[in-house]
Amino acid sequence: MRKSQDVIGLPVIHVGTGKRLGTVRDLLFDENQRMVGLLLENGGWIRKGRYLPFTGISSLGADAVIVDSGADIRPLEEGERGWFGLLTGQRKLKGRSVMMSNGRELGMVEDVYFMEDMGILMGYELSDGFISDLREGRKVFRPNSPLTWGEDVLIASMEGQLSQDV
Repeated sequence: MRKSQDVIGLPVIHVGTGKRLGTVRDLLFDENQRMVGLLLENGGWIRKGRYLPFTGISSLGADAVIVDSGADIRPLEEGERGWFGLLTGQRKLKGRSVMMSNGRELGMVEDVYFMEDMGILMGYELSDGFISDLREGRKVFRPNSPLTWGEDVLIASMEGQLSQDV
């Protein structure tokens, strides 16, 4: 299981040529909470966004994302802008409240955990604010079922594991 912040900022490298094809700017998820790809830096004011589909990733290493083909990098089309990003877009996850279905607020999303080989979102790193993070640390919520990603709030069923981040 990996944190998204471990991947954001990594270079994307072509395995055959060693050429740097870009840098990871964000992780993109669909409405089923599966990773659909990696958003890459724009590289200028005029260029549209680019992304690397999850299926085009050969390896998510500690120091780089490895790809077999630069042709897998695609422009971000208008319909794909509906995906959820952790840090970017109109539907970003960071900063959204996570609330249980009984009305109890768990905290605000700071990061997400995912299975790197399958692209499945597995958990959320939550914050109660800067002071609380310093005193107690952040919490990790691992739901037993996918959250409902609403317009303003993420809703969790009553099942899940909440623990302090160590």
